[in-house]
Amino acid sequence: MENINRFNIKRIFQIIYRQLIISIKPWTIGIGAAGGFLFGVYILQVIASGGSFNLDAFVSFGFVIVFVGGYIFTSNIFNELQSPVKSHYYLTLPARAEEKLIAAWLISSVFFVIVSLAIMFLISFIISGILALLFNGGLQLFNPFTKAAMTTTGVYLVTQTIFLLGSVYFRKFNFLKTLLSVFLVYITLFVWILIMIFLVIRPQDMVFAGAFDIDIDFQKALAKSEIISFIFWYVIGPFFLIVSYFRLKERQV
Repeated sequence: MENINRFNIKRIFQIIYRQLIISIKPWTIGIGAAGGFLFGVYILQVIASGGSFNLDAFVSFGFVIVFVGGYIFTSNIFNELQSPVKSHYYLTLPARAEEKLIAAWLISSVFFVIVSLAIMFLISFIISGILALLFNGGLQLFNPFTKAAMTTTGVYLVTQTIFLLGSVYFRKFNFLKTLLSVFLVYITLFVWILIMIFLVIRPQDMVFAGAFDIDIDFQKALAKSEIISFIFWYVIGPFFLIVSYFRLKERQV
């Protein structure tokens, strides 16, 4: 009998395979609908404009769909865990909590990103082909390996972990509850920063340009932007993954 007390990479891929078998139909429909929407919008734009295809606008809109779709997808990655009917079977799977979490993260981040970028490239290729055949246009292909595309993808991979925690933590309406939580945290931090500004900087040192417009010299604060960048790229993702692990482990126990 296999010892589940030891971490096993093989079990991670078994969980991924199981999830793909169970969810391949709804995932295919969702990905197809999103890709079809992106293609439909821009093929109509090409036809309506008489053969003009703005690749930059296509990429920007495509990433909007990737972010929104990815957040919704991630928010439902643990839907089996939150189902009263299916949760017992999921929790009794012969696998450790970290193995289940890694499998869910790989599916909702790496797998999702690869599929999404491949679809964006394919759609740009098809549109460029139609453009060349009907309007004698040039070939314009989406390149996922540009610095801008890779940075945007990195932002998704970091922020996606927030919704992964929401998928584990909330039992219903995971996506909406996660959005609400992020909004409340943002408002709380914003108010706290304003309070700190008024406490640290004397009112007479401020220049009020309007009712709600305050002109303050933030150069000293911005000088430490490297710290903010480090926190975003190297702290936020691991932090939410670790919290998700302990939440999942708590549920499993």
